[in-house]
Amino acid sequence: MNEQITMGDIFNKSFVAMQSGMERFSAIEIIINLGVSFIVGLFIFYVYKKTFQGVLYQRSFNVSLVAITMVITLIIMTISGNLVLSLGMVGALSIVRFRTPIKDPVDLVFIFWAITVGIANGVGYFNISLIGSIVMTIVLLFMTRKPEEEQPYLLVLQVPTTTDTVPVVKEIRKSVERFMLKSKTITPQYEEITAEIRLKGDDTSFLNALHNDNKILKATLITYSGDLAQV
Repeated sequence: MNEQITMGDIFNKSFVAMQSGMERFSAIEIIINLGVSFIVGLFIFYVYKKTFQGVLYQRSFNVSLVAITMVITLIIMTISGNLVLSLGMVGALSIVRFRTPIKDPVDLVFIFWAITVGIANGVGYFNISLIGSIVMTIVLLFMTRKPEEEQPYLLVLQVPTTTDTVPVVKEIRKSVERFMLKSKTITPQYEEITAEIRLKGDDTSFLNALHNDNKILKATLITYSGDLAQV
């Protein structure tokens, strides 16, 4: 005859497990789990640095990915197989508010990657963390690979008000692969034109020619990630 398990039995077993929690993981197992998390965390560190495509690289964020991996491993080892500690940990973490802004959506992928690796290593599923990390690396390297000729640039031109901007824009269109107007600002001294362009190779001589002919006051060319807020 099968015995029914009540919630009281679950809590009693969890309380007993909490009393003998120090015996659940030996010192060697703790060191191994943390060591694997550290190694995989360093791997994530390298992949993030390799695939970063934003404007400003933050080493502190990258270092935090390694720390997140190891901290999550410690949390999972602490609450593993213990319902009471699990509920307590959920309650403790629910009052924490994370307000750090994430500018690049890809950063969220790396955060969840670090958390997942920490969870897998916390319960000893090293094959999941290792194989999953290799697959994630292949996907990220493939998806973030961008041919040099497709690199977009942001061109900011200052054209004096005494100069007609139409011929200037036509000349630029002939000298680049692609020209897309983003904004135009008019002041008493000059007109400022902001456009997304793709160069023909690395040729920027057309800007020098326009400047030498006094058709533009200033030209600024910067790499462009698609977000004007990051410029």
